[in-house]
Amino acid sequence: MNAAVAVERNMAVEERLAKLESDLAHVRSDVADVKDDIRGLRTELHSFKDEFHSFETDVVKEFGAVRTSIESLRTSIEKAKLWMLVTGVGAVILTTFATLGRVLKLF
Repeated sequence: MNAAVAVERNMAVEERLAKLESDLAHVRSDVADVKDDIRGLRTELHSFKDEFHSFETDVVKEFGAVRTSIESLRTSIEKAKLWMLVTGVGAVILTTFATLGRVLKLF
């Protein structure tokens, strides 16, 4: 570190100024590159936002379809339960009357 300071002190003011100008040119070039990269990222970010919004819309539609399917399934299950209950009760009543009829024929 001290050697670098000693070298800079020995340099002429004009040499130091030329070195600073050269370094500043590199910094400006780097800043311009960073700005270009940021512009590119901004464009990609807007594109990503559009794609994400489209994806979000598709997901909402699909979940709506799933909800509709579930409700339809629930309705079908309720109808099947009612059918089974009515059929079961009807079979029990039919069996009861048939058995009762046979029993009454015996007497």
